Amino acid sequence: MKTANFRSGEMATGDASVKVALVTGASTGIGRQIAGRLARAGYRVFGTSRQPAAESLDGFAMLPLDVTSNESAVACVQTVLAHAGRLDILVNNAGVEFLGAAEEASIEEARWAFETNFFGVMRMTQAVLPHMRARRQGVIVCISSLAGLGGAPFQGIYIATKHALEGYIESLWYEVEPLGVRVALVEPGFFRSEIGQRKRLPARTIPDYAADRARVFARWERLLADSPDPAPVAETVLAICDGRSTRLRHLVGRETRLSRFKLVVPEWLVRRRIRRLFGLEDPPRRRLK
Repeated sequence: MKTANFRSGEMATGDASVKVALVTGASTGIGRQIAGRLARAGYRVFGTSRQPAAESLDGFAMLPLDVTSNESAVACVQTVLAHAGRLDILVNNAGVEFLGAAEEASIEEARWAFETNFFGVMRMTQAVLPHMRARRQGVIVCISSLAGLGGAPFQGIYIATKHALEGYIESLWYEVEPLGVRVALVEPGFFRSEIGQRKRLPARTIPDYAADRARVFARWERLLADSPDPAPVAETVLAICDGRSTRLRHLVGRETRLSRFKLVVPEWLVRRRIRRLFGLEDPPRRRLK
C-alpha cells in the first residue's frame, strides 16, 4: 500500500491533546464534509479514498484505502498510528449504491454492494478495535441511511446492506461500551452527494418492472438534485465525537419524519406514503381466486 506524504505540514504532530480521526470515503460528498468539519474543530484528520487525487484536502491528509481489502484496511490503520501515534475516532463513511428490482439483482451484484457497505465497515472496525480496546477509549461512527430503517422500491439490495449495518452496529454497541468504546449510527435522509452519480445498475433487467423502475429512478434523481448540502450530517458526527450526543442512532434530514410517521400510523398508510414519495401509484386491489 502506498503511504501518504505529509510534506505540506498542515497537520500538527506530537500534541497528545489533539484527537485523531480517520474518515473513510473522504474525497467527495458527505465524507469530505465530515473530515473538513472535524479538521476545523481541531481534530487531526486522515481521510481516505481508493486513489487520492491529492495529499491533502480542506485541512486534512489523504490516505489510500480500499475497504474491500483486508490488507488495505490494516495497512491504512497502521499508517495513521505510525504518523499520529493514536487513533481516537473512526468514521465509516465509504459506500456504494446499487439500484434495481430485487429480482433483477444477481448474487454477484449483491455481494459487490455488501463488500463495501457492510464488510468494509466490518474490516475497518475490526482493524481499529484492538487499539481502542487497549486504550479503553475510542469512538466509531457509521454513516448508515434512513433506508436502514425501512424498505423502498428498487433499492432492495442497497437497503439490505444498511439493515445489516444497523444490526451489526447495534449489537457491537452492547459489546464494546463496557470497554470504553462508543459506537453510533448516523442515518441521513436525502443530502447532496456524488454517490448517486456512481450508482450501479443490474446487468439483467426484466420488462415487467420497466415502467415503475423508470418512475422511481426519475423521482430519485429529482430528490437528489433538490437535496440540501450535507453540512447537518457533518455537524451530527462532530457532536458524537465531542461527546455532546451519546445516543446510538441519529436521524438527520427532512425525510426523517417518515421514520417517526411509521411508529404511529397503520402500515398501509406508510406504504402509500413511500409509493408517492417515489412517484408510484397505489396498486389495484385484487381478490384471491
